[in-house]
Formats: sequence, structure tokens, C-alpha cells
Amino acid sequence: MLRDPHRESMHDGDAACAIDFGTSNSAIAFVAGPALPRLVELEPGHRTMPTAVFYLAHGADRDGAPRLFGRAAIAAYVDGLDGRLMRSMKSILGSTLLDQTTAVGGGRGVKYRDVVAGYLRHLKSCAEAEAGAPIRRAVLGRPVFFVDDDPARDAQAQ
Repeated sequence: MLRDPHRESMHDGDAACAIDFGTSNSAIAFVAGPALPRLVELEPGHRTMPTAVFYLAHGADRDGAPRLFGRAAIAAYVDGLDGRLMRSMKSILGSTLLDQTTAVGGGRGVKYRDVVAGYLRHLKSCAEAEAGAPIRRAVLGRPVFFVDDDPARDAQAQ
């Protein structure tokens, strides 16, 4: 049987992923053994995903307020669904907003920190689904400066 090195299951200890948590779009790449890095398909047919979360005003809470990610989040907003679209989430890192709560519809509130964490958990779950195994090691890129001309806030963002 021929094996496809691009679809092999990643095993603990021999795989790592790299996350590009971008202001507009995000991506994940696997690095396993001697193979070249490869991008994860985060959405059907797409190896990048808009850095977007849409909190639905209505629906049952499962692991937090009901939400959509990426292209589905943007589509929900464009279609006029009741809720709140969050974009450019990286821009709040290092700001005092990080621990503040924001209204997301339906009488719900979410801390900005949890918005970012939920999006990153979603990226991780996409990578694990493609890998067929848990991801335990990751490298997260960062800009040279999150906050220009403010070293203390820049360090906090990291």
C-alpha cells in the first residue's frame, strides 16, 4: 500500500505546528520528520482562514456562547444574523481591553481574552482533525512590535 506523507497521522514527539495568528487571516503549518512544512486546510478548500468570530445572539451555550469562525463568521454578519462579529482580535493584545467583557448579543458577555483563546482553540482543533492526533507543540509567530513605542504594553501582549 502506498503511503501519502502529506496525509499521515502525526505522532506525539514527531510533529509540531506553526501558527500564524494574523490580524486579517490565520494559517497553520505542520512540520513532521524530514517532510517539508505543509499548510493545514482550515476550511474546505482553504489553507487560510479569516481571523474572525461571529457570536450568535441566540442558541444554546456549548463551551461558551455559540459562535462561528472564519468565512462562516463573515457570512453570518453579511447575511444579517443577530449577533456580533469580531475581527482584528490580535490588536487588543497588550491593551487594557484584554480583560474587559464585551457584549456579544442575546444578553451575553465575553472577555476579549476568551474571544482570542476561543479562536486559537478552534485553529488547534482544525489542525488536530487534519493530523489525526493531538497537537502538543506549537510555535506562534508574533510581530516585531504589538504596540509601537510602548515596551511595557508590547511585553504584556507577548
